[in-house]
Amino acid sequence: MDKAFWHQRWQEGRIGFHQDEVHPALPDYWSYAPHGASGVVFVPLCGKSNDMVWLAQQGWQVIGVELSATAIEDFFTAQGLEPVRTEVADSLCLYEAGAYRLYCGDMFHLHRAHMVDVCAVYDRASLVALPEPMRHRYAFHLAQMLSPGVSVLLISLEHDNPKGPPFKVSESEIEWLFGANFDIALQTRLPEDDRNVVDVVYRMTRKGRQDISVKLKEMPHR
Repeated sequence: MDKAFWHQRWQEGRIGFHQDEVHPALPDYWSYAPHGASGVVFVPLCGKSNDMVWLAQQGWQVIGVELSATAIEDFFTAQGLEPVRTEVADSLCLYEAGAYRLYCGDMFHLHRAHMVDVCAVYDRASLVALPEPMRHRYAFHLAQMLSPGVSVLLISLEHDNPKGPPFKVSESEIEWLFGANFDIALQTRLPEDDRNVVDVVYRMTRKGRQDISVKLKEMPHR
């Protein structure tokens, strides 16, 4: 899978992976107190996900990255926003409007300077979109960008289909990919859907001394 694969999918509208509904695990397991302008969440491979809208409605500023300009432009159009578009370094283009700062380009061109204010990460469809050789690179790159104490809500998939995307990523692979740099806690396994797919929710925390300026306050699960 290369960049052309995803560009073609978006241009042709073959985006069965996009869901109009907010993922059911997000309201139930996004157990942080909103921090207004100081609460910044990173959403990798964000597409035009309405999960970003839900996060913004809770008071979060959203930083996303997406390869397809079509996806980003569709998102802002759906929200009735006209973003300011700015060319930035490393072949990235930034779209900004409202609570959203969405980078168009390769996620691996993002680096720690882009994540300085991030205190949480939401990965619903990023890890599972990547083939196995790229998942290790993704896990390492994410760890390098995040400060100690940053918390990640990761939604993985388990199914019997050897093909993807979305790819199945087992609990043992999650531990292998992230265990060196993150504390990992399995939160729940959602009921199997009609495609025999199980969504598995993890909470991960970047290891190291907690020196981020914004502390996350846990709230009870709903």
